Amino acid sequence: MTENIFVKSSKFFLSLLIASSLLISCSDDNDDGAIRESSTIYDTIDETMSEWYLWNDDLPNINSTSYASVNDYFEALLVSQDRWSYIANLDELLAYLENGTYVGYGLAFKYDANNDLRVKLIFDESPLAAEGITRGWKLIEINNQEIANLSDNQVLNELDKSSSTFVFENNLGEQKEISANQQEIDQNSVLSQKVIDYEGTKVAYLAFDSFLGSSENALNEAFNFFRTENAEELVLDLRYNGGGSTYISNQLAGLITGNIYQGDIYSKTLHNPSKTGENFSEAFFNQPSAYGFNRVFVITTSGTASASEMVINGLRPYLGEENVVLIGSKTHGKPVGMYVFEEPDFNLAIVPISFSITNANDEGSYFDGIPVDFEISDDLSRDFGDIDESNFQAALQYISQGSFPVVTAAKSLSTTEREFKKKGFELLIDAN
Repeated sequence: MTENIFVKSSKFFLSLLIASSLLISCSDDNDDGAIRESSTIYDTIDETMSEWYLWNDDLPNINSTSYASVNDYFEALLVSQDRWSYIANLDELLAYLENGTYVGYGLAFKYDANNDLRVKLIFDESPLAAEGITRGWKLIEINNQEIANLSDNQVLNELDKSSSTFVFENNLGEQKEISANQQEIDQNSVLSQKVIDYEGTKVAYLAFDSFLGSSENALNEAFNFFRTENAEELVLDLRYNGGGSTYISNQLAGLITGNIYQGDIYSKTLHNPSKTGENFSEAFFNQPSAYGFNRVFVITTSGTASASEMVINGLRPYLGEENVVLIGSKTHGKPVGMYVFEEPDFNLAIVPISFSITNANDEGSYFDGIPVDFEISDDLSRDFGDIDESNFQAALQYISQGSFPVVTAAKSLSTTEREFKKKGFELLIDAN
């Protein structure tokens, strides 16, 4: 592993948003998952969970022989509060955590309030990006089937195919048909960076997607650019950022605060009662590319989780709650994190919730999500950094006028707006 992911024994120090449904490599890949693995795997899981699981006192007394697969057994161990622990293919997980590498089409989707399935993000290496597809395009058809006639699972099944034909439509009603093959994608975690002069103020905008080992250089480059452009305000777009490395979380917080709190506590990590000796605090560390902003506007949704929430919570004791301004909808609610336990004999990664996280003021436990200061629906119709995109525009208006815009009915938070449901490794990378 690169030094960017904090390593502690055989555990990677992470705080990821993911479900536990990716089958490990030695399990049956059929739908019924009927083939069982060696009991040694179950013993290894039991030992890891008993020692490190945050809620280890609440582990049920169950028999592995009652479950058809390792995944089913692991799911049965989890407490009801735990939406995140998982097991995974070790090779695939490490490839993603190190480099943001996975195989797919390199984009992600979300339904808008009109139930249209739109591109919510697209990576630079996507074969569809090369054809001009950007965030905001509607997916009309896939493999000659209209999206309106397909269930979520049916769409997922089509996206799982190694090659597909897509029909997209932009906001002008223009359609484009593209045939593409899945390929290895190196995810760019910085989706957009720019500085705009808005009514006399230079505003930096950063859309950041994942806290990966490969993110360190990208974040340094972004803040060096903000310095070159003499940016005065920062809008940080974390609306789909489900987390990742706490090391990178610390880095981002230090870049934002300009090193003036170097050595002060950024976060505190607390383990289960049998592991209190593992508890520790993490301080802000030197960031050569740090620029420093007095306040930050953060765009969030229910997809903003874990290491993203850690940045928000970690900045508040230093910038003040009034200077960490949230726009959009309340965050996911994951004030806990995971270690990755490597089991190479089985090509298995065990990733249980292993600790809780607070800020310097011992504030945490935001399981219900962090509420926003200005609630507004996710504007899927425009690309990241478009000044007419309603969430970015709300921040710009506050910067220029000191108040948020009046929310129209069309832009109010919609109960019909929903995420495009995925599971397993696709949920981790939040892309297809």
